[in-house]
Amino acid sequence: MIPALDVLAGRATPPFLALTTARDRRGRWVALMAVAGPAAAIAMSVLVVVALIVSGHLGLPLNVIGGELADLPRLLKSSVYILEVGIGLAAAAAGLLLAARLIFRRPLRSWITGAPRFRWRGLAWGAATGVLAIMVLNLISVFVPQGAGEAPILDAGEPLSQRLAYMAATSLGFLIAAWAEEVVFRGYLLQQVGAFTRQVWLVLLINGVIFALFHLEFDPGALAARALLGMVFAWATLRLGGLEFGIGVHAAQNLGVALFGEVLLPSSAPATVKLSELGFEIVLAVVILACVEGLYRRRTLAALAI
Repeated sequence: MIPALDVLAGRATPPFLALTTARDRRGRWVALMAVAGPAAAIAMSVLVVVALIVSGHLGLPLNVIGGELADLPRLLKSSVYILEVGIGLAAAAAGLLLAARLIFRRPLRSWITGAPRFRWRGLAWGAATGVLAIMVLNLISVFVPQGAGEAPILDAGEPLSQRLAYMAATSLGFLIAAWAEEVVFRGYLLQQVGAFTRQVWLVLLINGVIFALFHLEFDPGALAARALLGMVFAWATLRLGGLEFGIGVHAAQNLGVALFGEVLLPSSAPATVKLSELGFEIVLAVVILACVEGLYRRRTLAALAI
């Protein structure tokens, strides 16, 4: 069992970073991936967009992003929208992974987990941690109120059938989206940066900053919150040896926003976080980090966890 400070200082190499090879550090392959990776991601995303457009011409309008289904009740419209976004992100992540597989000649699994197979129990622990973190934040908000959310899942004005459909669709959509974002940022990007430096604190910082900037919402509070969570998810990946936990907690955290915060639609305003509310994000980070360390110390996800 290796102390966390030794890992942060680079005195111990996380097994997930040790999965990289000399090919990951060679300039020509990294340069090729810098071009081919985004190109493959965009190409796969375009295929999803084309499929949505074609479905509309075939009498099955599904393109909420493109303005179809305008008369659909908002919870159902949000459900379709979140599924579309999740599938689009997953297609992009799959394209990036395929490019990485061809260029770096490593198994696809090596960007997802250091274990012999995907650890579903790790995903479940991550989801449970996300639920716990949301419960803690809700408890704190009783004493330290923050901006009131819609809490659509509790809105008696919405039909129960639509609320249940919304919960099911958003659960699936956010799980798909979380897989995609974790693969890109805590799978490929984390390992690519880690191939050039074993200073884990720097790897975490770079990962968090790029993750925050990727969302293209430049409110200072939102940037800080996303950078913090990006670093926390990256640490979970390194400490537990794979993406499983991070996918679960990431999906649960996003689902909590959709169920107890705002209904997400293409017309939704960009996310903002008041700097005075960053304390809630810090609490969220502390809860997740505590659970990660607890799982590590109990060897609950023993395979290649350090």
